[in-house]
Amino acid sequence: MNRTDISRRRFALIAGTASAIPLIGAEPLTAEAVIKRIKTAIGGDWPPTGPDGFKAGDPSTVVKGIATTAMATLDVLKQAVKANTNLILTYEPTFYARADGQAPIGRGQGGFAADDPVIKAKREFIEKNGLVVFRLRDHWQARKADDMVTGLANALGWSAHRVKRDDSLYDIPPVTAASTVASIRSKLNLRAGLRAVGDRNAAIRRVLLFPGSMTPATMRQRYSEVDMIVAGEVREWENTHYAADMFTAGEKRALVTTGRVVSEEPGMRLCAEWVKTIVKTVPSKWISVGDPYWRPA
Repeated sequence: MNRTDISRRRFALIAGTASAIPLIGAEPLTAEAVIKRIKTAIGGDWPPTGPDGFKAGDPSTVVKGIATTAMATLDVLKQAVKANTNLILTYEPTFYARADGQAPIGRGQGGFAADDPVIKAKREFIEKNGLVVFRLRDHWQARKADDMVTGLANALGWSAHRVKRDDSLYDIPPVTAASTVASIRSKLNLRAGLRAVGDRNAAIRRVLLFPGSMTPATMRQRYSEVDMIVAGEVREWENTHYAADMFTAGEKRALVTTGRVVSEEPGMRLCAEWVKTIVKTVPSKWISVGDPYWRPA
């Protein structure tokens, strides 16, 4: 046996041994491992009965990419597949109700039958494409940074106008309500989802931002503080007509609703940027849901 043969054998042995030893940090990153990092970074309790958690897919799936979104609609899931992302972090329910795809509850309580064709088709799409969906709402909303409000302010170009004593208040350059509404429509790329009530000629200076759903109590408490409230959604017979009657009574104020999910999108865009600082080995991106309403000709 010559020295060349020995060298080759030793090389083969060394190479084979090296390939059998996993490199530090090179282990596949599963959805469960990603969520563990997110939970650690955010902190707090994560009770199994809360709204946040895995809603579809196998948590042991190896993550190729992460997508954040305000709501994991079927269109968003299709975009996620095209973008080569398979872990979706969604703010709103994936399956249209508080139960969010868990055991169905009785009629009239927001539950769906187990064989509902839309839910079934959505689950099949998720399974077929190896997707994993995790809801991240309460814990993301509870962060001190108040990313949902900050994100909406960023999208509207109002970040520099925040009133320091209240993250929800913004003193924007004075302009009419009609002009403010037009700017909101343009910057959020809205179609028919935007609604406005009040004096369209009123001068708007101080604005309250409230992404998501505003309760009647919150609106009535804060309406007198501002010239305009910009919320995601309100209950029409409680909030909208209250604002309309205030206008009829002579108040120079306005109420604008953009649509709940649309108002939450900028906050989940910030979420994607934040996730990049927590998980650096796979790409993260934000996928927009968009305004679902269309404008009649």
